Amino acid sequence: MNESVWNESSKPNLISSTRLYFQDMFVGVKRMGRADFWWGLLGMTILCALLMTAFGFTMNFFSLKSFYWSAVMGIAFAMTFGYYLVSVFTATIRRLHDRNLHGWWVLLYVVPIIGELLLIILMCLPQKDNSKWPKLI
Repeated sequence: MNESVWNESSKPNLISSTRLYFQDMFVGVKRMGRADFWWGLLGMTILCALLMTAFGFTMNFFSLKSFYWSAVMGIAFAMTFGYYLVSVFTATIRRLHDRNLHGWWVLLYVVPIIGELLLIILMCLPQKDNSKWPKLI
């Protein structure tokens, strides 16, 4: 398979899979394996939770001293959360491509409980070998 299309590490673990999340954060045209998806999700969640906790504490600390630095920490907190959402969104699209499904299935996130459960089930299923995604050039 074309290496530029396939996005999977040889031995998925917390570090390498999280690196894949960062490497293709704004790319939805590739594919991502099941193990890399879940390890990367765990790593990205831990990293963003630590950063958002640090920004939240410093935002509260600076709110007593300076409104400017409190606002800067609030913006950093919001940007970290935004990057987290974008990375999970695009990784879900890549994982759906690995299942030979359109990326539009990611819109199931809009359906409150049932949609999220369906996406979790889809993310847990193994890959399909007769891939049609993505069609490059």
